[in-house]
Amino acid sequence: MSLSSTTFYNLCFAGYFVGLLLYIGNLITRRFMLRKVGTIVVTGGFLFQVAGMVVRWHEAGLVEIAAAERATGLTLEGAQRFVIYTQHPPWSNLYEILVYMAWGIVFVFLVSEVKFRIRFAGILALGLALTSLGLASLTTDATIKPLVPALQSWWIMIHVISSAIGYAAGTLGAIFSLLFLLKARERVSLAAVAAGTLVVNIGLYLLLGRGGQLFTTFAYKVKLLKVMGGELIPAGRMVGENFAPYYVPSPFVGPLMFATVVLGAVAAGLLWAKRKQVDVPTGPALVAYALAFGASTATIAMILVNAFTQLDVKVAAETASTLMPPGPWRLAIQSAQWDLALFGIGWVAQFVVFLGILKPQALRQALPDAARLDRAAYYSILIAFALVAVVLVTGALWAHYAWGRYWGWDPKETGALVIWIVYAIYLHGRVTHGWVGVPSAVIGVLGFFVILAGFLGVNLGWFADGLHSYGSA
Repeated sequence: MSLSSTTFYNLCFAGYFVGLLLYIGNLITRRFMLRKVGTIVVTGGFLFQVAGMVVRWHEAGLVEIAAAERATGLTLEGAQRFVIYTQHPPWSNLYEILVYMAWGIVFVFLVSEVKFRIRFAGILALGLALTSLGLASLTTDATIKPLVPALQSWWIMIHVISSAIGYAAGTLGAIFSLLFLLKARERVSLAAVAAGTLVVNIGLYLLLGRGGQLFTTFAYKVKLLKVMGGELIPAGRMVGENFAPYYVPSPFVGPLMFATVVLGAVAAGLLWAKRKQVDVPTGPALVAYALAFGASTATIAMILVNAFTQLDVKVAAETASTLMPPGPWRLAIQSAQWDLALFGIGWVAQFVVFLGILKPQALRQALPDAARLDRAAYYSILIAFALVAVVLVTGALWAHYAWGRYWGWDPKETGALVIWIVYAIYLHGRVTHGWVGVPSAVIGVLGFFVILAGFLGVNLGWFADGLHSYGSA
């Protein structure tokens, strides 16, 4: 019996998860053997993922050959069969891209582990890789379909490989930058880092809570779903020629989000006011941070509770009659999977900073010296800068081949350009203006959110529909 790509991906997920547990155990017990075994297990998971991608490529090749033979009525042989068989790599839809991004993150981490050996990096990198694989498992476009004409090009090889490794390198650069900010006591206080973390988290909640809607209605809305054929299908209406999913309030989440934003703003203000007076916040500032973190935790927990308990969602009769498919409807993880991933990333950052506040000496002792963290961030972002440049050049050439123009200000093209500019500012600031240390670390961390906006925000049609959009989030 042949193994499918899904089997290898499941083994890969298990390997990364066990590796994550071993890295956490190493951090707690400081037993080097746990870290060594963890790296071996992660490497094994990585090899399973590579095997899964090779099998997926084979599966896609069989689909392409079958489609070509149906279209032409001929039996493909020789070089013609080989070209068709290999033209569909395993990174052509949202499911495959998310799997591939996990591969890129683990690949860059393993390279950095050989050179820098930064303990915390493995925990955060594997957490992101597992998140990407988890999101892939929740997508509904996992089936292999023949490539559209625009994707039938060898440019897809260089372009997507460069983007996956480049964005992964930028992500590791952000991780190293965050760890630098936690380590560099002489240059930045934990109070300042905590304030910055809260500001970013507030921005996430305002963006995903749709800003004004959160303040005027105290509601956080998620997609309404219907179980059909064993799958969860969004319920919605046709708006012109496009299908628009219908969103309903997730019970009790809106007030919790509002409390998170308010408490976060208060805590950030208190922490920022104390940033030059104390390193580790105490008193009202510490209490405010703890309350903001607690509210954030309660918000995520309530979204998850609703996902598992809201199995028969009622909608007003006049609205229900316009929705398709017809009820009964429900909520599930897929109702807010992308929001949950982003909330989770913000929560982990808050949690790491909270650990630093509660155990500053232990956290800083677990990290290498600040100079090594700064150097690791610099090299990672330098690689990201170079590879995103390759993405822009190959993307322009591919666009000319596919659409007859090199640049059209498509949202994805613009997003990649913005990512490249952010890293250009990072490198230019270091070389020309001496922005070594805290200023460059702040840009490095923000670069991760620019990657999220340019990658997920555009691919999912959050900001604008473009030629690279995989579908509405």
